[in-house]
Amino acid sequence: MPAGLPYFAWIDASETTFGPEHLRWDEEVFSFKLSQEEGDPASLTAVVRRPQNEAGKTIGLLGPGRKIWVWFALDCGPALIKFRGRLVGIPTSIFEELVTLEFVARPFDYVAQKEALADTLRVLPYYDEAVIEKSRRSDPDVVLEGYTKIWHYDRETHVVTVSDEITGEDGLVEFDGDSEDGKVLYDGLGWALSSGPLTRVDVSAEYTWTQQARGTVDLTHYLTTAWGGLIGLKNSDWPKHGTGLGEGWEVAQSTAQDLYDFTVHTRTTGSTLIVKFPDGAGHSTTFTETSSYISGGRGVSLNAVGPAVIKDNATVSTAEDGDHHQYISGYSRSYSQTWSVLGFQAINATLIAGYTAERPYTERVTFSLVADVQSILTDPEDGEALRIDDVKSVNLSDPEEGIPIGDPRRQSYIATERGNRSLEHLILLARAKLMLRARAVEIAFAPKLSRMPEITLRKNAFLIEPRVGEALGKIIEYSIALDGSDGRIKCEVSIGCTIGRGGTAATTDGIPSYCSIDYAGPDYQQFIGRTVIPAAFDSSVGYQPPNADPNDDGLNFMGSLTAEDVIEIPLTLHVGEEDTDDAGQPPWGGEVKSGNEEAVNDYVSEAVKKCAVRATFKLKSMTREFSTDYELEVTDLQIPTGYDLEAE
Repeated sequence: MPAGLPYFAWIDASETTFGPEHLRWDEEVFSFKLSQEEGDPASLTAVVRRPQNEAGKTIGLLGPGRKIWVWFALDCGPALIKFRGRLVGIPTSIFEELVTLEFVARPFDYVAQKEALADTLRVLPYYDEAVIEKSRRSDPDVVLEGYTKIWHYDRETHVVTVSDEITGEDGLVEFDGDSEDGKVLYDGLGWALSSGPLTRVDVSAEYTWTQQARGTVDLTHYLTTAWGGLIGLKNSDWPKHGTGLGEGWEVAQSTAQDLYDFTVHTRTTGSTLIVKFPDGAGHSTTFTETSSYISGGRGVSLNAVGPAVIKDNATVSTAEDGDHHQYISGYSRSYSQTWSVLGFQAINATLIAGYTAERPYTERVTFSLVADVQSILTDPEDGEALRIDDVKSVNLSDPEEGIPIGDPRRQSYIATERGNRSLEHLILLARAKLMLRARAVEIAFAPKLSRMPEITLRKNAFLIEPRVGEALGKIIEYSIALDGSDGRIKCEVSIGCTIGRGGTAATTDGIPSYCSIDYAGPDYQQFIGRTVIPAAFDSSVGYQPPNADPNDDGLNFMGSLTAEDVIEIPLTLHVGEEDTDDAGQPPWGGEVKSGNEEAVNDYVSEAVKKCAVRATFKLKSMTREFSTDYELEVTDLQIPTGYDLEAE
C-alpha cells in the first residue's frame, strides 16, 4: 500500500486490538487531522462522503444500532500510526456532500482510571495529606501538584497514565539533520517563548497540632527544701486532692500531718478548811484553782502575745450578833490571770501535682526556591516570583487524621522524619512550578511522515536544525493532517524546552552536634549545615533538615518531668500582711491595763495577722499556646538545558 493511505473502519466498542481486518475503507476519507495536545486525549477530525443507503437516502450516523467507534490508521511507510476513538457529536454539514466527523480517544471509564492511578501516586513526599483539605483529597488532579507530571491518554489503548513534563518516560526521538529520516522540512519551523520563566517561588506554610500529655510531678522535696525544712502551715491549710494548682494542674495526691499538738487542756485543783468552835459550831473555807495549758511537743514554739489580763474580786459579808454588833460573817475572793500565746504549727506533708496538657503548637516554615535559569528579558534575580502562602496543615495530633506527628507529646513536627517529608513536599510544590515555567521555549517543526509513528506525548525529541541550533524537549503536541484539496499530508511536532543551565545540586555532610559520624552514624544525631538530596528531587535541589528549636517553655513530655522542670516562678514565703513595713514582727509583750479584755483581743488579732504565712509559686501553663518560626535553607534549583539561549 502506498504511504499516506488512510484506513477507516467502523468497529464495536469491544474491538480494542487493531488487526488486519481493520485495514479497510468503511468511509471514503477526503481529509483528516489527527492531533493530540499535552494533557488531553487524542482527537480525529475526518471529512467523509455523506453516508447514504442504496436508495440514496442519508443514513443517520447516530441512529440506533449504528457503530460509533472507529479504528483509523495511516500508512506512514515503515509503520502505521493508529487511532481508536468514538464519535462525539452530530456530524457537521450533514446536508452537504461531504460531512465532518469528530472522534476522541477518551475511554468511558477515564474517571475511574484517573482515580485508580491517583491512589498509587498518593505517596510522600509528592503528596502530603497533612496539608490537603478533606474536600480536595478525592480530586485526582490534586495528586499531581507535587509532581512535574501531567495526565496522558494513549490514543490506541485508552490507558490513562501520567507523563513527566520535562523528561519523557518512553525514550528519545532524534532528528539529527544528517540521515534522510533525521531531517525536518524547511517549512513548518517555528520558535516561540511560551512565557517568561519563574525565577523564584516564595513558600510559607503552617503546621499545627495540640501538644497532649498527662502525668504527675512530685513537688514534695522542692516545697520542703524551699520552705527551709519545716512547712509552717496547719494541715487544714494544705491543698487537698483535686484542688487546682494552675492552668492544666491539680492536686493528684497529698498528705499533711500536724507536728505539734495545740489542744488546750484544763486542770482544776482545790481544798476545803473546816474550823470547829468550842460551842460546837464550825465554819468551812473552800479554795479552788483552775488552769488551762497547751502540752505542745518537742520543738513547739509558744510566744506570749500582749500582757496578762488580771481579774481580782473580793466579797465580804457581815452579820449581827445578839448584842446587835456587826461582824464579818463571810469572805470570798475570785482571782484570775489570763494571757495569750501564739503557737507556730508545722506539718509533715507531701504533694504530687497532676497535669493534663492541651497546648496549641504552630510551626511556621518559610523559604525561597530560586531557579538557575537563563535570562530572557531581565536578570533572573529581578524576574517574576510566585508566592505559595496558603499551605496550612490539619491538626497533626488529630486521631481522625492518623496523628501525623506520631506522638502528640512532641515539641516539634518538622524536625521529625515525617516532618521532613512534609518539608520535601513543600519543596516539590515549588519545584514543579519552576520546572514547568522553565520550559519556556516551544519549537515546532515538520518531520517526515515516516517518523510520525514514533511520536507520542510520553517521549522527548532532540532536534538539530541550522536555524535553531540544538534543542532537546518534551513532545507537547503533534498533528498529522491530510488536506483533501491538494492531497498533501502535513506533519507537525512541538516540543517544550527548558532554559536552565544544567548541573546538579550538591550534598554536604554538615557538622554533627553530638559526636563524630563514624561513632554514631548520620541517622542518630542532629547536624548543622547538612544538605541532603532526597531521591524525589532527582538531584535538582537539596535542603538542610532543620533541627528542633521550639520557642516554648522547654517542657519535654517525652521524658520524666521534675519539679525544677515545671516551676515557672519559684516559691516565695510571705509572713504577715502585704505592704506593711513591720510585717512579720508580731507585738510580743506590751502594756494593757488589767481587765481590758477588748484591747487584748484586738492586740492578739493584730498579732495573728502579722504572723500569717502565705507561700506562692507558679507552675508552667499546660494550656499555653506556642509558635516557632523556621527559615528553611534550600539550594538553587538546577534545571536542565533543553535550549541554550546564551549560546554564541
